[in-house]
Amino acid sequence: MLEYQLPIAGALAVTAVGSLVLLLRRPKDEGKIQLPTHGEGDNSLVHDPFDVTKPEDVIDGYPIDEEMFWSKVRLWKVVACLLLGANLVLQALALGWTFVVDEEGYNKYAYVLHTIYAFYVTVLAGCAVYQNTVDTHATYIIHLASLTFLPTILLFVVAIFPSSRPFSVNLAQAIPFIVWLSYAALLLYFIATYIICTIPMGPPLHFPPEAIYSEKTVKSATNTDQNNVCGIVGASVWSYLLFNYTTKVVMLGYTSESLEICDLPIVPGNMRATHLYTSMRKAIRTVRWRLRCWKPRVGTGWQLGYQLLRVNILPLTGLVTLAMVSACLFYTSPFFLRQLVSYLESDPERRDRSLGWFYVALTGQLWSIATTTVQTLVRKDVASSSSTADRSTNGETAQDNEDDFSSKAQIMTLMTTDVDRVSDFSWHMFSLVDSPIEIVIGTIFLYSLLGVSCFIGLAVTCLFLPLNHYGGKVVVRAQESLMKTRDERVALMNEILGAIRMLKFMAWERSFERKVLSVREKELKYQKLSYMIEVLFNALWDGSPIFVTIVAFWHFAVVRGQTLTPSIAFTSILVFNEMKFALNALPETFINMLQSFVSLRRIEKYMNGAEVMPVPPLSVQTRTIAFQNATITWPQDRVQSGSATPSAASTPRHKFMLLDLALSFPEGKLSLVCGKLGSGKTLLLLALLGEADVLAGQVVCPRSPPDALAQFAEQVATPEEWIVEGVCAYVPQSAWLRNASIKDNILFNLPYDEERYQKTLEACALVSDLLILEDGDASEIGERGVNLSGGQKARVSLARAVYSRASILFLDDVLSAVDAHTAHHLYHQCLMGDLMRGRTIILVSHHVQLCMSGASYVVALDNGHVIFQGDRDAFQASDVVGTLVHSGDDDAEEKDKDASQATEAVMTDARSHATPVLIGEEVGNTDLGEAAVAATPTVETEPSSETSSTAFTSEEASKADKAKDRKAPRKLVEEERRAVGHIKRDIWETYIKALGGWKYWSVFVVALVLSALSPILENWWLKTWSGADPVEAERNGPVFYITIYATVTLVGLFLNVFRFYVLYTGSINASTVLYKRLLEAILFANIRFHDTVSRGRLLNRFGKDFEGIDSKTADNFGRSVFYGFAALTTIVTVSVVGGIPFICAGVFLGYMYYSVAKVYGQTARDMRRLDSVTRSPLYSIYGETIAGVTILRAFGASSMFLRDMIRCVDTNANPYYWMWGVNRWLSTRFNLLSCALIGLTGFVAVLSPSISAALAGFALTFASNVTHNLLFLVRRFVGLEQSMVALERVKEYSELKREPAEFIEPRPNSNWPEKGHIKCEDLVIRYAPDLPDVLHHIDFEIMPGEKVGILGRTGSGKSTLALSFFRFVEATEGRIVIDDIDISKIGLTDLRGKLTIIPQDPTILSGTLRSTLDVFDEYTDAEIFEALRRVHLIPSEDSPEETPDTINANIFRNLDSAVSEGGENFSTGEKQLLCMARAILKRSRVLVMDEATASVDYATDELISKTIRQEFATSTILTIAHRLRTVIDYDRVMILDTGRVVEFDRPATLLADPNSNFYRLCKATGKKEFSVLKKMAGAA
Repeated sequence: MLEYQLPIAGALAVTAVGSLVLLLRRPKDEGKIQLPTHGEGDNSLVHDPFDVTKPEDVIDGYPIDEEMFWSKVRLWKVVACLLLGANLVLQALALGWTFVVDEEGYNKYAYVLHTIYAFYVTVLAGCAVYQNTVDTHATYIIHLASLTFLPTILLFVVAIFPSSRPFSVNLAQAIPFIVWLSYAALLLYFIATYIICTIPMGPPLHFPPEAIYSEKTVKSATNTDQNNVCGIVGASVWSYLLFNYTTKVVMLGYTSESLEICDLPIVPGNMRATHLYTSMRKAIRTVRWRLRCWKPRVGTGWQLGYQLLRVNILPLTGLVTLAMVSACLFYTSPFFLRQLVSYLESDPERRDRSLGWFYVALTGQLWSIATTTVQTLVRKDVASSSSTADRSTNGETAQDNEDDFSSKAQIMTLMTTDVDRVSDFSWHMFSLVDSPIEIVIGTIFLYSLLGVSCFIGLAVTCLFLPLNHYGGKVVVRAQESLMKTRDERVALMNEILGAIRMLKFMAWERSFERKVLSVREKELKYQKLSYMIEVLFNALWDGSPIFVTIVAFWHFAVVRGQTLTPSIAFTSILVFNEMKFALNALPETFINMLQSFVSLRRIEKYMNGAEVMPVPPLSVQTRTIAFQNATITWPQDRVQSGSATPSAASTPRHKFMLLDLALSFPEGKLSLVCGKLGSGKTLLLLALLGEADVLAGQVVCPRSPPDALAQFAEQVATPEEWIVEGVCAYVPQSAWLRNASIKDNILFNLPYDEERYQKTLEACALVSDLLILEDGDASEIGERGVNLSGGQKARVSLARAVYSRASILFLDDVLSAVDAHTAHHLYHQCLMGDLMRGRTIILVSHHVQLCMSGASYVVALDNGHVIFQGDRDAFQASDVVGTLVHSGDDDAEEKDKDASQATEAVMTDARSHATPVLIGEEVGNTDLGEAAVAATPTVETEPSSETSSTAFTSEEASKADKAKDRKAPRKLVEEERRAVGHIKRDIWETYIKALGGWKYWSVFVVALVLSALSPILENWWLKTWSGADPVEAERNGPVFYITIYATVTLVGLFLNVFRFYVLYTGSINASTVLYKRLLEAILFANIRFHDTVSRGRLLNRFGKDFEGIDSKTADNFGRSVFYGFAALTTIVTVSVVGGIPFICAGVFLGYMYYSVAKVYGQTARDMRRLDSVTRSPLYSIYGETIAGVTILRAFGASSMFLRDMIRCVDTNANPYYWMWGVNRWLSTRFNLLSCALIGLTGFVAVLSPSISAALAGFALTFASNVTHNLLFLVRRFVGLEQSMVALERVKEYSELKREPAEFIEPRPNSNWPEKGHIKCEDLVIRYAPDLPDVLHHIDFEIMPGEKVGILGRTGSGKSTLALSFFRFVEATEGRIVIDDIDISKIGLTDLRGKLTIIPQDPTILSGTLRSTLDVFDEYTDAEIFEALRRVHLIPSEDSPEETPDTINANIFRNLDSAVSEGGENFSTGEKQLLCMARAILKRSRVLVMDEATASVDYATDELISKTIRQEFATSTILTIAHRLRTVIDYDRVMILDTGRVVEFDRPATLLADPNSNFYRLCKATGKKEFSVLKKMAGAA
């Protein structure tokens, strides 16, 4: 124990000096994370609206029972101080003893240093006792832990080191007193180290979960523990190194049936998205990379990479340091193996030294664990930081870059896949540091073993490097192609899921299935290529060390004629294997780096796209709204430049321009913007919102600051202060609604004001809708508002703007989606009502007659030119008005007066009756229970057709509310389900069957067994060779041995590669089968499923889950099996060598392994499930934000949504963080167990003289492999279970209830229906067995070629009737017969393919104009042009051709014109006409029109009506319409009420009866219009 005292004392002295320097240089007050104090740019006085961090976001949590914690900790610190004091006394005694005895060999200087060191540590411990702030306490504990651990470990090593003097208890007298003192000092140091390392760094913390998670998440929590912040914040040193703070989570996952997000501890402040977002945003603004005069080009990715590096500089420095240390320690294990085997070779009798080596080997192992764990901890830090930082910054401004990010799906890919790519690279990063160091150390080590031969061997690896390099290039190319096709497929799926109704109406499921599968085939072709390259890489990976070994041994034994001993042979193999990882990790890391660099480039390019002009604070904005000689166009291709532009639509609208606008809108008044279809009205509104390109002149208009809504959410305002000057609201033509309740959509984060809310509902005619809906205003709106009618969506969207605090409202055609009565109500009660008094309203509308009366200023547009601007009187006197109103009606005033009288009458009436009554109708025969009837639109699902406008006072509403027994509102979109517990057997079976049949499995099993046996043969032969008798070895010669060795290893290599080839072939097969199954299930699922499941959830299945199944599942499956076999063969081999003692101890260790793995497996699986489930809301909010970005910016909701997004990121990052924490927890425990296993093997080898050195080397090589195999077996198996979670989710949706059969034999004739004769017999329909009937015993007959109009109020069953023709809802009783065939007796494809519907929400797909109208290339160009002419999208043939330089040329003349996603580059009216053109091409005998021209101006509408009469003269037409003129000249009209036909006759007959509902309906339109309607009906 006494030989090495001076070097030890020197090492301790250096450590103490280092510690002292660090303590003195420590900043006095280490604050917590600081909030930024600056704003945009350098002007710190400007408030930054995107700075969403609040003070509470960055604190770790609030201490629980702080006083008690500090008193406990103080007690332990006192104990440690006393122990160190006692140690100081011992060191002083030892020093004194050396002076007294002064024998030669005892070095006084060493003990002087020991005593000073002990004094310093004791003083430090004394100072630590009084520290009770977390930062200083933690600093002292870290110093003390290091200062006590070092002497403990050094003294321990020296103590067990075989001494030069023999030592036994009997000779105790001969041992000087000083040795006993040293042992006592070691013991005291050990106890002190243990105590200090287990003292926690800080008190347990509580963080209010509602501050970080959504309300829904908080409610789902089952774990009520107050201590809910990640233990790493206050973890002791021991806990930090061994991840003990994760044990709580592991056990929680193991014991609870299913984990919820809120049960997991919350991550510390510096890992939360708000903090990361703030620091990343600051870096993006302030950090610039420059090297002298060079700076990186925008979009190359270097700048963003550098910024990420700077933000994460601390964890990265830690990572690099630890990677360097661990690289050095990797070789401790082979080093001690060599010592042990060479000791066994030389002298099997001397046990002391061997045991010494064995212990040292053990410590070497332990060291490598500690470093790996810390290293991965840092690795995880970096991963999370980059991920969340990137995600959040993406959310900051959603703008599109024309070239690359034209589709919303691409921005989604950017936010999901690319960001993950970048963050995932951070845990490959350490290879860049440790691989080169490992290679250098490994080479030196090999040189000491094999001499020059090692260089000959390593030269072989140089031959592999170009192959690696070339392979890397191919991989990147394949990956890029794969990503591209994946993008294409996800974009296509996104579009298909969005247009699923249309696909079903048209019976296009099979055609689109083929379209998707062809893209999928291309994707899997690249996936297969990727896999094959991976197989070749595996061959290189496994082959390079084999070739190196063979060549090195050949040179060593054959060329140089050296003897290969066991210590050289087995150690060399271990070192070569260690270097294999290093040599191959580099190319793999480079590939990962290249992939994430591609993603980084895409992200940087997007983030440097042009943005919307920053909005100045309201106080400095003008109140004027004007165009000053402005020329405006849709946002075009743009790179960051002076013109800042946004993303109203992503496809250029062919340079459509509004030319030379000089307009000034009056403040506080209603202004009307009108004009024909496609004249640029929406563009004018968007220009005022700052969402268009201004090419010349100026647009002046106030805009809401991005954080306006966030500020209002915290203010309580009086009614007088409610309206805030300069704040805007925008109601787009196609409503944008969130997946939340109706009430939440209207309030849009503003405080609830009962009176204003009720007034808003009345003004927007929503009261009666809410009475019809079972849950009233708590009814949840499905994604994109699927469960509301077009009119309801429009009115909820309008109500949001009316309720808002905006003083300026931009309303885009809000009246087109509602019927005539509702339009009247909205105009008089809402636009002209109290709530709008004093607010500036700019209204785009086709209802010129209705709105003209209240407009102070009118602008008329035509093809991008202003044809009129001025006040109402001038407008009425001009010629323009004639082109924009109904022909033959100019008495708007008259009509207006009449309507308002009718409204008055009903208001009075409504107050006297408790039933909602229609505006503009006299109360009919109440005995018959006939409620009023209005022309109403329909929709997708009943009861959701348009509401009739009802006047209802809030008093009645509140009575009705109370009367209604309030239950918890039903969920429309169900919570996403996730499985619990183990992966079920049927899921494993699904995958195994999908991989291949029995032939496939036979080949797989044979390859597997043979490849598992090959390493045993290799090592056994090496044992035979190295342990051979010298005489025998001489006789056989080295060539004999090396040849057999080479043969065995190369056959093993071939089998290895072959099994991967077999596996990946099966994987591609499984991906094909499973995808086809899911796609078919989703496409043929019934429509109710699509209404209740969010698109984000389905895209998650098709996107992330399938990406996992394609690229990870097979790998995890194969490697789990491979590692399992390898571990099994290893254990059997070592047991055979080790005999009974090893088997007994092995069983115990095996049980420990199993227990740890079982606990880990359950938790890791749950983390993966949580990670998947929390990803869906993130996708949904990305999707919602991208879709509604114009509305969000108009309302000033950007920062509010950013905050919501950050909340979703936090919710998603938490399970991801713990997934890694649990992973490291397993690694440390397995490494500890493996040390025990290797130790045990060594112990047995040393104990039994019967075990030769060669056999011991053989066993130890295997034992050190088992560590690796078992760890990876568990990790891969859990990875496999996690991948199976994706399969589980896919399988759940692959077994959905399908719609009835596509075809039923005998099929109808190909030309059915020939006549279009419809008979409805005793039809009863209900939506579900437990719901009431919607249609009650309906009977009617429609003759061939008849045109029938269908009218009725909300809930009367119009849309149900329309849907029943297409069997979206099946008849409960009765039947519908078309041309003598009962439609329930034929297949859905036959039925839907032969009927045509033109729906209210026009759906068109992206591509070109030709592909939109003629999806499957069935028509000639001439036919398509003819259809476009018929719907008046292009002029008649004899009109002159346009010249190329025509401004605002008609893009419908070119069939190759681009159509963007969802047809966003066309106005809603144009889209409706395109749907009409598609119907004309299809030419069915039966046509159902559902509000098909709601968004078209009146003039075009009249032309269309003529077209329909000509084109479909022989067809039977059913039309649901708002505009009475559309159906007045039809053969008959049908009036529905509460699911019954109340009137069905010729319009003229019904108008002749003053008591008919139809008569009252027409009369309410105004005198003049009534007389026109009568005339038209008479003409019909």
